[in-house]
Amino acid sequence: MKIKFSHKYRKLSGVKNNKAILLEVIPVKLENLHKPFLDYDTDNGKFILPKLGIYLMLIFISDGFLFTTIRRSTPEKKKYYDGCIGQEFDVEIAE
Repeated sequence: MKIKFSHKYRKLSGVKNNKAILLEVIPVKLENLHKPFLDYDTDNGKFILPKLGIYLMLIFISDGFLFTTIRRSTPEKKKYYDGCIGQEFDVEIAE
């Protein structure tokens, strides 16, 4: 399994050996997330999220280092990620 990122975000600085385990999948409304969290998750706007919408907050761990990512929610993606909890992902960065 892979989780892809379009940029080398600061939140990924603690990822070891490009591997991470998915710990949790939490449905969230973007409009309910606070600016400090959104700034962390997007590296202060390096990735532009819409203002509204239902997304999935994925929480990963890599060698004791926690990080999150926000992904668009669909019923298929929710089912997929829920089925992957506890599984190891390859962390792939496009840049």
